Parts: sequence; C-alpha cells; structure tokens
Amino acid sequence: MNTFPAAGTWVVDVRRDRVGKVIGMSDGRVSLRDLASREEWEASPCDVRSATANDELRAKVADLNHRSARRPAQ
Repeated sequence: MNTFPAAGTWVVDVRRDRVGKVIGMSDGRVSLRDLASREEWEASPCDVRSATANDELRAKVADLNHRSARRPAQ
C-alpha cells in the first residue's frame, strides 16, 4: 500500500499475517488494533494491504472465538 490507509479501515499486516483495524498514523508508521485481543502494534505502510472480505471475516470469527473462550460455562 503506497499511501497511508484511513483510520477505521481494515488492513492486513503481511509481515505478521495479522488483520487489524487502523487506529492512526504516527512517525511514518501505521498503528493497528487486533479485534479479538485488542492488542495494538505498528507496521510500516509498505507492509500493509487492504483487507478483503475474507480477511475481515477471519478477524471477526477470531473475535467471536476469543469472546466465547472467556465466557464461563453455564
């Protein structure tokens, strides 16, 4: 990706093979947040690409799995 992605968009960090939502840009880096773990990390703009619908679905399924694993059994 040659330009900075807009905040709130989904991207894939190809170096880490992680899907994240763009939360901002700073010092030439893209700040990302994982949907499931809420972990934040930074990536170089050249290491991110726009997420496909499948990429977004992968992130959302991971989030649901993460939430269900934390929920106490009834």
